[in-house]
Amino acid sequence: MMVMNVVERVKRIILTPKAEWSVIETEPTSVVDLYRNYIMIVAAIPPIANFLGIWLFGASRTELGTVHASFFGGLVHAVVQYGLSLPLVYVVALAMSNFAPIFEGEKNDLNGLKLAAYSLTPAWVAEVFGLVPGLRWLDFLGLYGLYVFYLGVSKMTKCREEYADVFTAAALFVTIVAAALHAALVHMIAPWPSFSA
Repeated sequence: MMVMNVVERVKRIILTPKAEWSVIETEPTSVVDLYRNYIMIVAAIPPIANFLGIWLFGASRTELGTVHASFFGGLVHAVVQYGLSLPLVYVVALAMSNFAPIFEGEKNDLNGLKLAAYSLTPAWVAEVFGLVPGLRWLDFLGLYGLYVFYLGVSKMTKCREEYADVFTAAALFVTIVAAALHAALVHMIAPWPSFSA
């Protein structure tokens, strides 16, 4: 999948997710191909946007006003954030795959990865708003990924349609816990560097 294909996939998963899940369901791929051709590209958006946003425009701190991260410190933080996000996607995917039999579906790790990666797309893309001062709050648009997940869960796990809402709630819980663990690890390994005013 070339960069143009990635842009098209992102556009279709956001604008026409129901139709796109039908394409994804039958699409031949592997874990390596999915990572190399999609996940590693789209998952780079949040760390790049966060780094550029806080380095170029700064972050608002009540007691200090607007502060900026140093280039090197911010870059290290972004690299750690990105590096830890890649295995996190697979951990969430394995959880989805293992949840499937509970909801009368089929355990399939590759389909779990497809479900996790493509459902995270709106959240990854919404991080672009972190670049622009005052628009960071628009990150909430990434919650659209819940709807994308809901539409894809029955196709990708073969679970019964009536369980899609409960499966989505379980996936949300797992994703929140995984994201909190990710944030904690990133801040332990590479805390935001000292800010300069």
